[in-house]
Amino acid sequence: MNSGLVSIIVLNWNGKFFLKECLVALGTQTYRDVEIIFVDNGSTDRSIDFVVEQFPLIRIVTLDKNYGFAGGNIRGLEVCKGEFIALLNNDTRVEATWLENLVVPMKKNASVGICASKLLVETTGKIDSAGDMLTSWGVGLKRGCGGDPHLYGDEQNIFGACAAAALYRRTMLDDIGFLDEDFFFNDEDTDLNFRAQLAGWNCTYVPSALVYHKVNATIGNLSDLHVYYHVRNLEFLWLKNMPKELMLRYAHHKLIQELGSLLYLGLRHGKWKPFFKGKRDAVKLFPRMMKKRKEVQAKRRVTNAYLQKQFLPIWSKELVRQKIRQFVFG
Repeated sequence: MNSGLVSIIVLNWNGKFFLKECLVALGTQTYRDVEIIFVDNGSTDRSIDFVVEQFPLIRIVTLDKNYGFAGGNIRGLEVCKGEFIALLNNDTRVEATWLENLVVPMKKNASVGICASKLLVETTGKIDSAGDMLTSWGVGLKRGCGGDPHLYGDEQNIFGACAAAALYRRTMLDDIGFLDEDFFFNDEDTDLNFRAQLAGWNCTYVPSALVYHKVNATIGNLSDLHVYYHVRNLEFLWLKNMPKELMLRYAHHKLIQELGSLLYLGLRHGKWKPFFKGKRDAVKLFPRMMKKRKEVQAKRRVTNAYLQKQFLPIWSKELVRQKIRQFVFG
């Protein structure tokens, strides 16, 4: 592990169209102690040829198939040499000071294990994510999603980061592990955020670390695959991470969420099949998640009272606003 070095993993799956803008922006970073790891998840659109020709200094990891967001980044981490690990979606464009601003809190405070960027939607300029929150029923939520870009301008400790553009301390990953490959795609960053919180690591939101994001460019927001992995992985998230006392305390919140999700995805969007398939497959993997739960809970260093302060209450203004917006705009 090289002190001060940041390893940036850019995961790609048939995203050749986005790569030039993403990789050119990385080349303008004011923080220069970096290595870029381009991980290709079995693309068929000649993405690798493009990177070899246009960006010959970038290290390429070629995978034989699509291992998902979690699996692809895991294989990228295997070749990283940095003290810090940055994840960046291929459909993003970072400002020149993005990485420099993310590194500062890490170097100031050894308890900071994650730094979250401020992501703006490329097409509208609205906030995509000002870091991530967690609801009391164990669902991750983008902080400030759809809000004015001038909001959320203060650096502060928050629950976690959106992995579309985030920085992680290598020693934290050595402590709690990296992304869970069983998630494949969707909610794997929330799982990592939760495990970090349980183990006592802090996450700092850095509003000056600006990123422009083409949201859900690779896979549709409500495609069958998105729905399947989301509803399945929410069960993984709850089973692995939520302490048993808080499971009981918020069981009724969980029930409300499940019923609301069923009605919204089924009645509003006709996604009955992927919804029930996701829940069925979550049951199949229940024994595996319970084994992982033992490992996660064994590393817990914080109290239930601390965790409850991290949860977004069920009737909070932010949550209600986002749910209304989701229902209206789909």
